[in-house]
Amino acid sequence: MSPSTKSNDRDLFKILIAVAWIDGEVQPEERKFLEKIAAEQNLELTAELQDLLSSHQATSTAHCYELFREYLGSNPSSEDYQNLISAVSTLIYSDDDIATEEASLLTQMQNLDPNNSVNHSAFDKLIAKIQKIYQAGLSSL
Repeated sequence: MSPSTKSNDRDLFKILIAVAWIDGEVQPEERKFLEKIAAEQNLELTAELQDLLSSHQATSTAHCYELFREYLGSNPSSEDYQNLISAVSTLIYSDDDIATEEASLLTQMQNLDPNNSVNHSAFDKLIAKIQKIYQAGLSSL
């Protein structure tokens, strides 16, 4: 495994820890999932990661969303996005209890979908055309 992949795995793991704290506590099922991910990715649970997992971390949806944006970068691939949303969704659904903050986070994640931005762009162009037609109609009155 290359160093950049290892770093990327560690960054994803940190994101998952932040998401686990979004409802105020890490549920036992979430902790079990995180430990499984750490083992699968051959991540050592360093003191830093243990501290993030053990100490209460106040996390907001805005902070998690910013971590997602940093992780994906400015031009994410569909595969990167799908991997991130899959990992986050699996963690959120692991305890069979979806908190409001978690549901909100999943909704916000849709904005990061690279395929979604194409749809928004076409939609924005359509809205702009409708606005021009509307303005032209108002001007002719």
